[in-house]
Amino acid sequence: MPLHVTLIDTRQAGPARPDAKTIIARWPKGTPLAACIAGDQSGRTRYSLFARPEEVRTAATLDELSQFITREGRCIQSDSHFGPGWVVSIGYAVGREIEPTTVGEGCIQSKAPAITAARIESGYIHDNRTGEITGFGSPPPLCQEQVEPDRYTIGSAQGLDQRDAYTDAVRRVVELIRAGDAFQVNLAHRLSAAFSGSARAFARNLTDTLKPWHGCYIELPSVADSPIGAIASLSPELFLELTSHGNVRTRPMKGTRSGSTPPGELDLSPKDNAELAMIVDLMRNDLGRVCGFGSVRVTDERSIEPHGGSADSPSLWQGVATIEGSLRDGLGVIDLVRAAFPPGSITGAPKVRAMQIIDELEPSLGFDASLPARGPYCGACGYIGDDGSASLNVAIRTAIFTGASNGAGEVSGGTVHYPVGAGIVADSDPQSEWRETLDKAKPFLDLCGSGSEDSVLGTEH
Repeated sequence: MPLHVTLIDTRQAGPARPDAKTIIARWPKGTPLAACIAGDQSGRTRYSLFARPEEVRTAATLDELSQFITREGRCIQSDSHFGPGWVVSIGYAVGREIEPTTVGEGCIQSKAPAITAARIESGYIHDNRTGEITGFGSPPPLCQEQVEPDRYTIGSAQGLDQRDAYTDAVRRVVELIRAGDAFQVNLAHRLSAAFSGSARAFARNLTDTLKPWHGCYIELPSVADSPIGAIASLSPELFLELTSHGNVRTRPMKGTRSGSTPPGELDLSPKDNAELAMIVDLMRNDLGRVCGFGSVRVTDERSIEPHGGSADSPSLWQGVATIEGSLRDGLGVIDLVRAAFPPGSITGAPKVRAMQIIDELEPSLGFDASLPARGPYCGACGYIGDDGSASLNVAIRTAIFTGASNGAGEVSGGTVHYPVGAGIVADSDPQSEWRETLDKAKPFLDLCGSGSEDSVLGTEH
């Protein structure tokens, strides 16, 4: 039976209604944390998982991952699908293993493992709707209050001077699209800042702003060939959801506007509507490789959703579609990931040529050999259960912490990377695409003290 516990906030009278940020703040200092975070307060994404990893393993390929994630089907009696399993990060570079022809001329190679998996045997499940916390196994006791706030030091944001390089790359992509090479290419650039201190505290601050529907946070020990000490993927986008009964769902996201604009502006945009329609077709095709004949269907062609910020003042508006299907008998989560990875919304269409173009252009946009390709960014992060279920995000809005790590969220002498991108189509305006990437980067830039291109300030928190 699940263990029910109540988290009491001693600063208030009576029981508190904790949120994801509160639980992260009260996780025991020095104890590693792996979490899947539903930070949305509306209850549309209901459950979060907070756990202490029993072990952390790495892999280079999906075949290697499949060898150690396969366990007897175990689950807990809960409305949540969380239980014993793995919290994983599957890096973008795994796409090259799946389809070697995607490698472009400028491909950045790295020895760093592309897949990280944290083993979960016990943890806390937080109900975002009711505030209830349910424990399973023997998780570490939560602190009743944070005695001493965690701190970090972050430098000024680097990469804001890439505007000319990025807009030139956008023009090149438009040329290739008009020449017939592709229909859409998702082009990214990487922002970075010097970082030392608590990655956990930084992730907590980002969580409070972004309120991710499909967030994931993993603290990692320093190991050979891997510079990553923590990953905070605070994504609004669902890549793949798989139930233990084989039901599949994906929610590709295309089209972004600042929350300060009316949602109708995005809703009425032909360009953004066309972008999403292309990716819906791509994801339908990907799911069709492993789902039963006739089971793949678009259940929502397009909705405009508020993300981040507050209910009255969202940070962003996003265009989202929903596609569902039924996995064929005898197949599992690795088969599903292999069929659809990397997510179509962050590659483009057709996927192989789009990935080649990305390899050719992104090395000049802040990406280097310190991480394999894009690193965890634009891969997938989330949960794979022992019962065969899974929930994986599209790893956007992702902070990647490199440097010496104690394995419990403390990073010294390191860097935090925050890549951002935009979908490029035939009628893309380079300056507008650059501005869209900065809209997506605003929560990161605000924490750096660099909320605009004209304000690049170092800040201590």
